[in-house]
Amino acid sequence: MPSLELFCEINAKLGAKMVGKMPGGVRIDFPFEGTATGPHWEGERPVKGLDYATVRGDGVMDLDIRGIIGEKREQVAYQGTGVSLPVSETEAHPRELITFQTGDEDLAWLNQVVGVAVGKGDSGVLTLSVYIVRD
Repeated sequence: MPSLELFCEINAKLGAKMVGKMPGGVRIDFPFEGTATGPHWEGERPVKGLDYATVRGDGVMDLDIRGIIGEKREQVAYQGTGVSLPVSETEAHPRELITFQTGDEDLAWLNQVVGVAVGKGDSGVLTLSVYIVRD
């Protein structure tokens, strides 16, 4: 039975850039920047990226995320897709599926796993818990 293992906690500030109406809904780009903490390294690592979101007719956002945790040789790039469920005008709850790419020898195992993330975006602040799916 698969289980979830905490990989990291992300705390970041969110920006918002309205792109406009698209065939699938209204596109909004959300750049984010902050820190990631986790049991696989000591202290905080910087995290930054961009979430390309399309707000569908039902108010749910389709997510396409690109991000980087760490710097230089300790970088972990990640790519995610998912949805963000609206709670209010300022709050939404993202649900994401994630893959990773890294050249960091200590974290090379990430190149062969998938992750899931759940969290909250509220008033320009993103909190996200990222888990690794283990067999």
